[in-house]
Amino acid sequence: MSDVVIQIDGFTRHFGSTIAVDGLDLTVGQGQVFGFLGRNGAGKTTTIKSLLGLLRPTSGMVRVLGLDPATDGVELKQRIGYVPETPQLYSWMRVHEMVRFTSQFYACWNDAHVATLLDQFGLDAECRVKNLSRGMSAQLALVLAMGHDPELLILDEPATGLDVLVRRDFLESIVQVIQQQGRTVLLSSHMVHEVERVADRVAVIEGGKLLVCQDTDAFKGRVKKVLVRLSNDDESGLKGVAGVSEIEGSGDRRLVTISNYDESCRQALHEAGAEVVYVVDMSLEESFIELVRPHARREGVR
Repeated sequence: MSDVVIQIDGFTRHFGSTIAVDGLDLTVGQGQVFGFLGRNGAGKTTTIKSLLGLLRPTSGMVRVLGLDPATDGVELKQRIGYVPETPQLYSWMRVHEMVRFTSQFYACWNDAHVATLLDQFGLDAECRVKNLSRGMSAQLALVLAMGHDPELLILDEPATGLDVLVRRDFLESIVQVIQQQGRTVLLSSHMVHEVERVADRVAVIEGGKLLVCQDTDAFKGRVKKVLVRLSNDDESGLKGVAGVSEIEGSGDRRLVTISNYDESCRQALHEAGAEVVYVVDMSLEESFIELVRPHARREGVR
């Protein structure tokens, strides 16, 4: 892929005997809004810390904008923006003071762009940080991450802890930012429904391993719910159809969850004594759940 922004090959990170990330391969291209999905503890933050040069790989290779974060950290930090799950903002400062303070760390700072973002988000430059709501504080962190016009924006669980309405407003803020041409965004979250609105490509990590990396629409198309009518009330034949993970309902109708559904599945259902009534597309969150469910069950999580 040309114009690669993030290249990860065989990245493994150990913490003592614990393997946090295990042989991860990942590529993010320029201009993509890339959703990095996984349950809590899946290895997302460990991977992001390696992209920022805060952790060195135990083995494997990590490159960001063609640079090695472990050795080129100073140059790299001038070219990327980062919003962590819990931004550290100085509560006694006013918003404009926080902006001025942050600007001193960068060789280039776009005051006009910052002023535009503050206006878009309705942030009062004279307001003290301690008086901002949690949603406004998250928006300020986003403004500070964008002030130096970064080529890559990394968001690590940026909306965690916000209530549903504030989270939606914050996502709208992100949408405004990523619409800027050429901006590459890596959005890490375990709240999958948030990612669906903005990401054009997603990767799912579980137990430190990559499960899938696909365009968002293709990933959503991996799993279908299929309403079928049985020729009798016996559903046992359905359990033998490849990809079936769940059967719901009673009587002569069942709602069947099937991975990698295609016309061969329809034929297999027919042979199992089931007529397909209609096929229901799944959301990104539903597809994610079906993908990670087998791993959760092995851990005893339902």
